[in-house]
Order: sequence, then C-alpha cells, then structure tokens
Amino acid sequence: MSPEEKPGLEHYGYLESMSVLERDMPRASDLLLSVSMCAEVYKGKIVDLALAASEELRQMAQEQEPLWLFDTNKQTEILNEAEYKRRFVHLDPTLEEIIKVITRGGPIDIPNLNGNVDDTSENAQMSMLEMENSAMPSEIEASRAIGIVLVDPINLVNMLMDVDQWSCVFSNIVSKATNLGLLMTGEDGNPNKALQVMTAQFHLPSPLVRPREVYFARYSRQLDFNTWLVTDVSLESIFPNPLVQCQRRPSGCLIQGLQTGLSLVTWVEHNVVCNGLVPQMFRQILKSGVASSAKRWMLTMERHYDRNATVKKQHDQPLEQPLQDNNIEEGRKNLMKLAERMVRSYNAIFSSCNENQWMPLRIQGGGNNFAKTSLNLDARGTPRGVAVTISTSVWLPIPQKDVFEFLRAGENRCKWDLLSIGCMTRDELHISSARDPANSVSLVMVEPPNGREDKSEMFYLQESFTDTTVMYIIYAPVDASAVQHIMEGKYSDDVVMLASGFAILPFSPEKTNFPEDILTGGSVLTIAFQLMDEELSTPEYLPPHSVLTANKLISETVSLIKDSLLFNSVC
Repeated sequence: MSPEEKPGLEHYGYLESMSVLERDMPRASDLLLSVSMCAEVYKGKIVDLALAASEELRQMAQEQEPLWLFDTNKQTEILNEAEYKRRFVHLDPTLEEIIKVITRGGPIDIPNLNGNVDDTSENAQMSMLEMENSAMPSEIEASRAIGIVLVDPINLVNMLMDVDQWSCVFSNIVSKATNLGLLMTGEDGNPNKALQVMTAQFHLPSPLVRPREVYFARYSRQLDFNTWLVTDVSLESIFPNPLVQCQRRPSGCLIQGLQTGLSLVTWVEHNVVCNGLVPQMFRQILKSGVASSAKRWMLTMERHYDRNATVKKQHDQPLEQPLQDNNIEEGRKNLMKLAERMVRSYNAIFSSCNENQWMPLRIQGGGNNFAKTSLNLDARGTPRGVAVTISTSVWLPIPQKDVFEFLRAGENRCKWDLLSIGCMTRDELHISSARDPANSVSLVMVEPPNGREDKSEMFYLQESFTDTTVMYIIYAPVDASAVQHIMEGKYSDDVVMLASGFAILPFSPEKTNFPEDILTGGSVLTIAFQLMDEELSTPEYLPPHSVLTANKLISETVSLIKDSLLFNSVC
C-alpha cells in the first residue's frame, strides 16, 4: 500500500455509531455535575482534590531531573513516568503492607481485597490523583515548557480563570468551554484561592479527529507576592464518567513576575488519554503527544500577548504599495483586531457539537470531504443566512514548512485559488511578530487581468502562524471599500467576513519520531472553506446542488495545491 493510500480515513464511525445515550450524555453530565458539586460532601472532596493537585503541580513545575528529562527527538522536556509514580502515585494498600513487612518485618494486615477499602486518610485523597480507568486502554501524555509572556502575572491569572477569555486566547486548541460552577470566589476580588468546575473540548483542526472532552476543577493559588499557580485536575475520581476519554492529572502553569509587564511561565501538561479510532494520518501525532504538548499551549499564549504588544506599540513598518489612508497606524491596529476575530471564527469551524456534526459527502468522488451548516441571523460581523463549511484532510509528500511557506505567500495565491486564477496577486501589507516572523498579518491584493473591466480589485485579510505543532494560514475576502474603511482607522467590528483557510500538520510513519520528520517528512493538509448557500440548507440537509458545488470547490483546490507543490519540488 502506498503512503498516499495508507493515511486515508479508515472510517468515520464515531458519528454513525454514536447512540442516543452517548449524544445526550455530555449535556446530562453537565447538569448533574453542576447540581451535585454544590452539595457539601462533594464540595469538600473537590476542594481537597484541588489543594492536593496544586501542591503536586508546584513540585512538578519547579523540579528538574530525574523527574523531567529532555527528549532530543521531540526537543522538549518529558516526564520520567517511573520517578513520577515513585513520588506522587500511592501504591495499592495491600502492596504497601507487603512492602512494610519486607522492609521492617512484622505481621501483615491485609485490607479488604474486594476493593471497598474505607480509607479517608490523606493517602486516599492523594490517590484520587491517579485517575486511571482500568477498563479503558490509555496512554500517558506529559510534557513541560518554559517561556516568557508579555503580561504581568495577575492579568495572566485573571485570563486563565475567565472561561471566555481563556477559550478565546486558546481558540486553536479549545473548541468549547463552559464554567459549570464557582465553588470559591477568591479573596476580596483577588483570584487567590478561587476554585471553579469546568468542562472543555480540545481539538485538532480536522473533521476527521473527534474532540477530547474533559471535566475538571481549576484552582488559582498565590505562592508569594509575585508568584502564582493555576492548576487543573480531572473530576472522574469523584464523578465517574465512562464516556470521558481524556482525564487531566494535575496540569497548568507556574507564573513568576520578572518585571513590569513580563512573566516567566512554566507550563505542565499531564493527561491520561484514550485515542480510540483515529485515522492513520493522525495516529502518530496523537500517539507522540505532540498534539497536546505543553509547548503548544506555551507558544499560543506567547503569540497572543506578543500580538497585544504589537497592537499597543503600533510600530512603524512601511507599506510595499501604500494605500490611501488618513491614519495608517490606527488602521494597522484595526486590521490586527479584525484578523483576531477571523482566526477565532476559523477555529470555531472545528467545534463539532452534538447538534451540528460534520456530515460526510456521500457522493461519487466525495472521499474524505465533510460538510456542515450554520444559520447566522443576528451574529455581528457575519453574513446573514446559511453558511456551509466544507472541509477535508489530505496527505502530501511535501514537508510541513514547505507547504506553509507556499500557501502563505501572497504571490502564490493565483496558483491555487479558483477565484484568483489568471489574476495578479501580491502582499499589499505585511505585519510580522517581533518574536517569530512566521506569525504575521497581511493584506493580499487580487488584481483582475488587463481588459477585465467587469471585475474590480479584491482583498484578502490573512493571518499565518504556528503553534509548534500546527501551521495555519487563515484568510477572509474583504472588499475594497471595507479595506479603505479599516485603514482610515474606523471601527472594524461591523465588517462582514467568512473565514476559510488551511491547517498543516506534520506526518510521519509510526516507526519514526517527532519532530525530526517535520522538516523532512510529509504533511497533512486540512482545508476548510466557508461559503454562503442560497439553497434551502439546514443543519440536517444539504441540497444536491450545494453538495456538488462544495465538493467541486474543495477537490479542485486540492488538485491545484498538489500540482503546484509537486512541480516546485521537482524543479
């Protein structure tokens, strides 16, 4: 079997085989948990669990070897699982008694072997941190990353404790997040000792990979004047849920203030996961833990606050082809704000909720193409009507970075965009991040060919960035009058736009390691297009004409990208 055949979609059975019970369970679990956790008996257990988890996270964030080892293949710190178990996971009571006899001598007091051990000691509270479901084949994902973030500790803590802000900042990872209840509010408006219960879904940008749903408590704790801990820990030890396939051992971050407006952050990710049915092309990146690594969270947070700093500074950068404007710096700031909204909109495409699932296109040549619809009636800045999203993931024998550089270059747009073929395309404006030039916002101009007076120039707002695992190119068409409006420094929230774009993941066979193959191996390209549908589409139904149009659009775009990239790789 060729590599191109091998990474295909083996089946999409998790949608078709999902029972009514499974579809309704997340909503029922949310309701049951939000009610139950307020009871004093459960509240006390959650508080004890959060305190123990916070102390475990503090030690994991501050200690070095032998608890953490540097993996040269992944270029990141990974957990020494044996050392972790020795330090933090309490043994089975029977085994503990046997060890005591061997080491100290004396009688063996065998506990109840049926597992119903009545143990309310501190050891029992700590054992809740193990959170292993023996009936679920699971894997451990653990990593640590350290970075400097352009924000002071208290504002960073406030962001993490606000579910809406948190899900916006990490919209490339968090597809959905809900605060189920606030158990402790903190001290006098200060987030110290604030405790809340949350549910979230973490995703990869592809309709072929099911999001991971997690139920957890989040606890913030101030260690000293300028040092904070924000800790997550799953609740399955208190509220068992057999359908949850991702559990968070103590995870989160240690935040230390350096100077005004700067924080040193140590991020720890530690999850027990069951990847279940995963298409071949995504299996290795999930198995390796790269998809949910601490480094991915860290770089996403750094990029967000770098962007805020860029907007505030409004630093000078000359235009290649200056536009007519009255306030270019204010225009740049508005452009970046609009791009941020566009990126959030694109990331929301992959939030496949129970009420609006991806639907496979069951037509000739549909392959791995999927679609879903959304009805926009009152959403500000979004076209009114039914929007159809068409998406697919394909394997390419081209390195991830080469695909990224090709698709983000404005002059290459005419090589793959069906609406720009025969036109002259170029970057009209380019704003790069000071930390990483790959993170940039640009304005791509599309000029019609000479003699085509029936067509006018068109602009695409585009943002390209990487979170160390995924490389993104996200764009939306913006007409010339809207560009003029924005670059004059006027309000941009009313500009109507539909986001589309690309997400590029590394691909390598299972026998190899990451990220060595990221630069030399192939890649997985996910394409997602949004278009307004004038037919009578609903969340359950796409008219045949709409299906054929969507399938043709994405299939021809894939062919153009493949042809261009393979031609460039040969030349």
